[in-house]
Amino acid sequence: MLDMIILLAKICGAVVVGIFAGHAAVYIFNKIPAQWLCDYGQKPDEALEDPHQQRVKGVPWKWVFSGFFMAGGIRLVIEDWAFAAAAVVFCWALLEIGLADKKYGIIPDQFVILTAISALGFIPFHSSFLQPMWGMLLGGGVMLASALIGKLILKKETLGFGDVKLFAAAGLALGFRGTLWVLVLSAVGSAVIFSVLLLMRKIKKEDMVPLGPYICGAGIFYVVIVWPLLVKM
Repeated sequence: MLDMIILLAKICGAVVVGIFAGHAAVYIFNKIPAQWLCDYGQKPDEALEDPHQQRVKGVPWKWVFSGFFMAGGIRLVIEDWAFAAAAVVFCWALLEIGLADKKYGIIPDQFVILTAISALGFIPFHSSFLQPMWGMLLGGGVMLASALIGKLILKKETLGFGDVKLFAAAGLALGFRGTLWVLVLSAVGSAVIFSVLLLMRKIKKEDMVPLGPYICGAGIFYVVIVWPLLVKM
């Protein structure tokens, strides 16, 4: 009986946190300073600074995001509430980053820092205390190398430094194995979508597609779906 009460309490808590996280994701993204959504030294345009502008529409997105956080939270909190708490912060930060990069082509440092802070909650779930460091080095290192090689070969910027910082912060949370998973998932996902858009003639070969949303999507998928499954294996 006590176990059932505890389980119901966890589920109710996940629902409340999920609704709050989903609504907060839209509200805060619409209220963050315009300067966060601009590159260094760039002045925001009037539309971006408009306090009445809805960068993300409340309906339906606050309920879509709430549904995701509720479903993911219930799945994770049943297994371990501490992991679920860290995952909510991690996924929330990545959601904000994904939205910013998709809409404005920028990865705000403030949310990258929050992603790195969320790594503290995952420390007990790594096989060793060095895992976060290896994850950070792998994620940031691969992105930095890709950016340098792309610039050397193509003579233009193929990856922004924001992607490097994002993957380093995500790697700090995910550890070496998780970072490797996200590297593969984001690379495959971005390649597939790029190919589809190319075939549909929505983009051209020379067009640049933001990588941030794919990194964020892969990171969320790993934390909510893959990591819990790997723990059970």
